[in-house]
Amino acid sequence: MKIKIHRVGLILYLIELGGSLTFSSFYGGPVSYALLYGVLLIIPISIIYIVVNYHFLRIYQEIEVHKLTKGEEHRFRASFDNAGILPIHRMKIFLYSDRCNLFDIADGQEISLSIFEKKELTSIISCRYAGAYYVGIEKVAFTDPFGIFTLQIDIPYSFRAIVSPRITHDADRILDIENIVNNSGFKSDRLYEDIPGSDVRPYQKGDSYRQINWKVSARLNDLYVRIPDRMEKRTVSILMQAVDVKEIDQDIEFLKQRDQFLEFAVSIAWHFGEQMVPVKIIYPSGKITEYVVDSYDSFLEFYNLVADGIFYSSDEDYNKLQSMTLEAASNDRAGETCIIIREDRCKEDDYYLVCG
Repeated sequence: MKIKIHRVGLILYLIELGGSLTFSSFYGGPVSYALLYGVLLIIPISIIYIVVNYHFLRIYQEIEVHKLTKGEEHRFRASFDNAGILPIHRMKIFLYSDRCNLFDIADGQEISLSIFEKKELTSIISCRYAGAYYVGIEKVAFTDPFGIFTLQIDIPYSFRAIVSPRITHDADRILDIENIVNNSGFKSDRLYEDIPGSDVRPYQKGDSYRQINWKVSARLNDLYVRIPDRMEKRTVSILMQAVDVKEIDQDIEFLKQRDQFLEFAVSIAWHFGEQMVPVKIIYPSGKITEYVVDSYDSFLEFYNLVADGIFYSSDEDYNKLQSMTLEAASNDRAGETCIIIREDRCKEDDYYLVCG
């Protein structure tokens, strides 16, 4: 809650108060004292009026979809209901303009409501960052009838949006694991070695004659070609080192940082999921959680969970993940590659580390 004093209105009020006090001092009588008491009661009665307005104000907000994607445009609706017996005059509404765009509702827009009146505002909304955070209308402001002060209050019912990150190929250009480490471990379902292996199949039109296995062909009296072995992959783990910030302290800088963190994690998961190469993702979702992405379907499941699924339920879980990060960074585990993604980056390019 914030109170803003209007200098001009306050000066006029003090002049009026001084005049009323002087008048009652010199002349006395019921009329002069009625005027003085009326001036003295302007501020407390105005405060009571605003408190009653706020108590009976109902604001409901919604977006047409349960989850939306960063940058997408959807329909937003805000409903205002005055359930009290006092009208609401020229109430101002203030938006979360630092994290979402509302194209048809202005920040600071005024709205008045008669007794038991309902009004509705609609707009196209676009969210700027991935994650789970409050959007739409943040505060309302009431000004007393004489323009002495304005009281700005958080609305009683806030709306929390779940915004999924965009699916990008940022990881493709900086995380070619096959060139960083030697391959060993899992077999790929879609990638094959360049050199033919020992498995054979019947010759098909277009096959190279160099692939023909002449010994097998002579024995079976038909042409057979050697096919490449499935390419070997190392076991890969992604460790999402998220920060532990309480919801009340999640400012705009946190939202920007969380947006980059989620988008890069999803990009890495898609990098392997697209190739159908198994990757184990370790992240805090209350408890420390492990999830394996090895297909398009499993990637979609992870993608739908990650937007609002990154948080710690206790300091113990936070400390556990920090220990896992230190262990992964210091040990060279045979046959395993661990990609550590840091949310709290010290430098712009210091947001991931490949270990193994």
